[in-house]
Amino acid sequence: MTLADPFARLLSEIRADAGVIAIASTRVGPEAKTGWALGPDAYQPFVLLTTLGRSAPGKHCPTQEGRYLAKCYGATRQGARELAGAVSSAIHDKGFRTSSAGVRIFTSYDDGGDPGEDPQPPNGNGQPYETVIISVGSLTSLLP
Repeated sequence: MTLADPFARLLSEIRADAGVIAIASTRVGPEAKTGWALGPDAYQPFVLLTTLGRSAPGKHCPTQEGRYLAKCYGATRQGARELAGAVSSAIHDKGFRTSSAGVRIFTSYDDGGDPGEDPQPPNGNGQPYETVIISVGSLTSLLP
């Protein structure tokens, strides 16, 4: 049995949110594309969404909890904080919904996060970011 994965739905909700679009345009994805992470004089906002992990299916009911990390990069620390706020607003306490692929989500919450900064060169570019940890409750199977 393959567990239903709400990642794609969560990613599309963040991408479609007007507040996120106003700050990061279309730069939201599971990994940075060419031209997103630029040097210190050209930082631009973008969001990277990754899966932290999922719980085992419920023993007596077909549910699971997933944890996801939205790393919200900004041109400044304040910009990263504002983008994290927009991502939080896009997913926090949105309630029951079903994706076009049949994934049923019944809860999604912002579970907190922290500010940070990418390493300095040569391994990074020193860009500030703020994380948003997202908790998602969903069914383990797709709807027919």
